[in-house]
Amino acid sequence: LTKSEYIRNTALGYVVSSKLSPDEIEVYKLLNKYADNFRRISNLFKLGDTTGVKTASLETASLIREHLNKLK
Repeated sequence: LTKSEYIRNTALGYVVSSKLSPDEIEVYKLLNKYADNFRRISNLFKLGDTTGVKTASLETASLIREHLNKLK
């Protein structure tokens, strides 16, 4: 936003939101993947498929390790 747009928007009571940085977008995508993985694990428990739970848990742990290594 330009300064004048910002001032006009705040004066009119609009909520001004910021755009996400590339790093924040990456974190957002990552959190969505985690949410999907945990939802899948939960569904496997409901179905009684413990073999699938083990596989999904290992995949999730691997993904977490991969992203943690990027932060080193």
